[in-house]
Amino acid sequence: MSVSNAEAPRLSLFRLAGPTIVGNLLLSMVHLAAIKIVAELGAEAVAAVIAADRIYMAIQLIIFSITAGTTTMVAYAWGARNLDEADRVVKLSAAACLAASLSLWVIIQWLATPLVAIFGLQGPMLAEAAQYLKVLIYFNVFFSFLAVISAALRAAGDALTPVWVAGIGNIVNVLLAYAFVYGIGPLPAMGIIGAAYAAGISYALVGGIFFLLWTRQRLLLKPVKQPYWEMTRLRKLIRIAVPAGIEQSVFNFSIIAFMWVVSLYGTEAFTAYGIGVNILSVSIVIGIGFSIATATMTGQNLGAGRPDLAEQAARRNLKISFAIMAVVGLVIGLNARLIGSFFINEPLVLDYLVALTIMVAIVQPMMSIEFTLGGALRGAGDTRSPARIMFTGFLFGRVVLTALFFWLGLSVYWVYAALIADYIIKCCMYLVIFKRGNWKTAFGGN
Repeated sequence: MSVSNAEAPRLSLFRLAGPTIVGNLLLSMVHLAAIKIVAELGAEAVAAVIAADRIYMAIQLIIFSITAGTTTMVAYAWGARNLDEADRVVKLSAAACLAASLSLWVIIQWLATPLVAIFGLQGPMLAEAAQYLKVLIYFNVFFSFLAVISAALRAAGDALTPVWVAGIGNIVNVLLAYAFVYGIGPLPAMGIIGAAYAAGISYALVGGIFFLLWTRQRLLLKPVKQPYWEMTRLRKLIRIAVPAGIEQSVFNFSIIAFMWVVSLYGTEAFTAYGIGVNILSVSIVIGIGFSIATATMTGQNLGAGRPDLAEQAARRNLKISFAIMAVVGLVIGLNARLIGSFFINEPLVLDYLVALTIMVAIVQPMMSIEFTLGGALRGAGDTRSPARIMFTGFLFGRVVLTALFFWLGLSVYWVYAALIADYIIKCCMYLVIFKRGNWKTAFGGN
């Protein structure tokens, strides 16, 4: 179907971003609840969970890279009213994620311990963190499918279904986490490994619900009996996914490298940073909501042959997200100690956490620029620019400054502050690249 003949889609920002924000906020709350539950076991237990979770998210970059391609290609096909192509993209993405998940399952059995060990864990906590990571990988095939179908539904304009389905899994996750960690009735206390099994079972539940709804034609995207394997389609998916994968690799490597440097300052500084990142994730979900909404609106408008509406939507979304995240930053900054004391009361850890939370508050408006304009570029099929921007911010904002601060013997507060420099660099680059407008033709160039 010719995209020039397609009618421009009518999409609502808040109908797309709202459910996504709520869904990701609930997911962040689940992660925070898990930390709160485990916190009663001590700072070392929290550090073990944080280390395992961070490695897990890092190795998920393959899945997230594929779903970046899914989002762009489904949105473009949906905007062009080519529903059969959208279905083929979903199936191809699911097959690719299945292969990736099975590969990760094999690899992590050998690498779990050395990967979590980079954060300085030793003894029983190292062993438990490694086992925690292995348990999550056992259930990764379910996570990969729910990631694909959720991305595809949002790209097609249905942001609500992924929220209520994932909400069921979140409730199950929290309930099982407490029961498994401390033991209830006949259930033995499993410690932090119980939290891993709780998360894994919730992934399996959500993945299973999505699969049943999809195969029974209950979703907006309905499977059709048709071949989906085609080299042209696969190459396009790969060309979008590879730069997205590089971006994710740089992002996760930067966090891991940053956490490694922080771990050199002691368990207290590392634990504070780990909790701070999870607090940051609560505000990040707002940015992610605007990112996904903007990617959907950009992709569908470009698919309909309306690059003018794609740019207009991105600019409008940026203004709204900037205002909202500035308010969020103000609230976080003014309540830094209250927020920190909810999670931990050890004096030194709390002092570190308060300082980091204030810095997180400062970068909130800048995060809106990264997420919203990044979503516009990815929705248009330009995943190369975000990768370059991520690498530049990481290299100069984190690596150079962090190394300099550590070499000069400055306190960990200075290392935390490198976060601000990272976002300043990335925001400036996003504004320049978006203004140039080359992203409007990126999908056709792939």
